Amino acid sequence: MKKIFLLGAVAAAVMAGCTKTDTVKQSQTGAISFDGAYIGYPTESRAVIELDKSLTTFQVFGQYVKDAAPAVQVFDNVPVTKGGDGWTYTGGLRPWVEGANYVFAAYAPANALVDPQVNENGYLTLTDYSVNNNQVDLIYAAETATGQTAGSNAPVQFAFKHLLSIVNVTFQSGFDGDTELAISNVTVNNVPSTATFTANGETGVGQLGGSWGAVSNAQSYNLTIADITESEGTSSDNIVVIPQTIPTSAGTPIEISFTVTATNAAGEVLASEKPFTSQIPTTTITTWDPGYKYNYVAKITAESLELDYIQFADPTVDVWRPATSGDQDLPLQ
Repeated sequence: MKKIFLLGAVAAAVMAGCTKTDTVKQSQTGAISFDGAYIGYPTESRAVIELDKSLTTFQVFGQYVKDAAPAVQVFDNVPVTKGGDGWTYTGGLRPWVEGANYVFAAYAPANALVDPQVNENGYLTLTDYSVNNNQVDLIYAAETATGQTAGSNAPVQFAFKHLLSIVNVTFQSGFDGDTELAISNVTVNNVPSTATFTANGETGVGQLGGSWGAVSNAQSYNLTIADITESEGTSSDNIVVIPQTIPTSAGTPIEISFTVTATNAAGEVLASEKPFTSQIPTTTITTWDPGYKYNYVAKITAESLELDYIQFADPTVDVWRPATSGDQDLPLQ
C-alpha cells in the first residue's frame, strides 16, 4: 500500500453553523426548565469528547437580579441531564420570579473546567485556560431571560459554541504506487496554549458571547497518523488549540516537524528518516478562530527527499546507410 506525506500548502476546513430551532415549550409547573440544547459550528475533536447534537448533559450557572437588590444565585454549576422526561436538574425545581432578570451560563463537558466561576454579571470567565493537558472539545453557552407570570415562562434553550479551534495535518504522496512512504515523529511546535476567555453576553448565531485574550505558554504536541488512503492522503489526529492570530516569521512561528522514510517495491531504502520542518503558512489563513477546524496539507515528492528520478533524454536513432558495394544489377532472363 502506498503511504503518504507532507509539504507546505494549507487548506482551511470551515464547519457550517447550525440554525436555532424556534420551538418553545411552556413550563406546566412554573419552574425553570431547559430544553433543546444545540451546538453551533460542529467540529471533530482529538478524541477527547465528541460533542454534537447528541449532547446529553451540561453544567449550568444561573442568577437573577430584581429591582436594586443584589444578584441571587439559583444554579451553581448544576448538571442538567437529558432523560425520558426531558432535561432535568438536581436539587429541586427552581421557580421563576416574575419581573426578575436572569443570566444563565452553561458549559460541557464537566471535566473541562476545574472549580469554574461566573463573573459579577453572571457569565463564565475562563482565567488562564490551558489546552496543554486539557485536550477537550469545550463548548459554552449563555442566555438571558426575564421571569414572566405563571404559565408564560418558556424553557431556557442554550445555543452552545465551541470555544476552541482544531488543527490537524494531512499527508499525501507524490510518488507512484510502488514507492512506500513512512512518516514518523510528527510534532507541532511553538503552539501558545494558555489564554483567558472573558464572556460578556449571550451566545447564538454569529455570537460567541465573549472573546479570548492574549496567548502564552508555547508548547509542542505530538501527532499520530491513522490508516492511509492512496487517493486523498491520510490525516493525523487532531489537536485542540486556543483561538489566536497565527505567529509570523517576525515572531516565533508555529512549525510542523517530522521524518520520512521512502522504500521502493524491491525493499531498497531510498531515504531513511529524513527530517523536515515546515512553518505554518499565513498567506491565506492568519487566525485560528473558535469553532473551526484547520487542515494543513503536505505532499512528499522525490525532489523534497532530494532523490533523483530515473529520466530519459532525447533519443538518437541510427540512420539507414547504403550498401558499401553500391547498387546491384538484377539479371533478367
